[in-house]
Amino acid sequence: MKKLMFGSFALLLVILVISACNKFGDLGGGGSNGKLVASSYKVKRYQPDTLLLNGAKATDSVHWSVTPSGYDSLITKNNAAVVFFKKAGVYQVKATDAGVPATVSITVSDSVYHPVITYWYTQLTGDQITLVPHYVTGHDSSFIQFVAQTKNYYCGTSRLMEADSLIGGKYGIRFLDAMQPNPCVIGESPIAAVISFANNQPAPLPNGTFPLSVTLNNTTYTGSIVVTSATITFNWSYTAGVLISPMQINR
Repeated sequence: MKKLMFGSFALLLVILVISACNKFGDLGGGGSNGKLVASSYKVKRYQPDTLLLNGAKATDSVHWSVTPSGYDSLITKNNAAVVFFKKAGVYQVKATDAGVPATVSITVSDSVYHPVITYWYTQLTGDQITLVPHYVTGHDSSFIQFVAQTKNYYCGTSRLMEADSLIGGKYGIRFLDAMQPNPCVIGESPIAAVISFANNQPAPLPNGTFPLSVTLNNTTYTGSIVVTSATITFNWSYTAGVLISPMQINR
C-alpha cells in the first residue's frame, strides 16, 4: 500500500519511533521493568535519539516530557519515542506509565549532527515499467524522450538505474536496478527515470521506422518507432513487463 509522503525528517522520526521496540528488543526482555533506556546518552545537536520505556507495553498510554523544555523536538508512540535537541546541554527525558515515572539523562554536545546516507541496489524482480513517450523540440534540435515509471514501490528518493543507447537509428534501453538510500526518510512510492535520446540524434528527428528494444529482468522486449511529419507511433504489442502509453503522440 502506498505510503503518504510527509516532510522528510519528520517521517524519519516516525519510522525510528515505530522501529524502537525492535531496536531495543533485547533490553525489553532482560532489563529492569520501568527503566527508560536510550540508544545513546551522549548525542550531537539535531541527532535523533531513540528511547524505550522498558516493561511498558506498546499499547500503554505513556506521557513523555523533557526538562528543560523549549530546545527539543519529541515524537512519541506509546512506550517509544524519538527526540533531538537544538541546543547543547544536559536534558532529562521523563516517561510516565500508570503514574510511575522513569527518567534518563542525555548530554548534548555543541557539534551538529550530519547523517551518513548509504545506498544499496535492489533488483527489479517482479516489477513492471511503463514508458510514457514525449517529443521534445528546441530551437535547433528535436528528439524522443521517455519517462519510465515502476509499478512496484521503492524508497521515494531512489533512482531507477538504466542504460540507453541510440546507434544507427536503433533505440535501446536496459533497466538495471533501483538505487535506494539507507535510511529511507520519505516513505515508499513508484520511482521514475527520464530517458532522453538527444545524443547521436540527427537534427531534426528524421522520418522513418526505427527499431526499439527494452530489457528488464533479463527479458528483452522489441518493437519499433514510426516517425512521420505529423505523429510518432510506437508499435508495441506487450501488455506486461514493459508497457508504452500512449502508443501515439503528436509531433
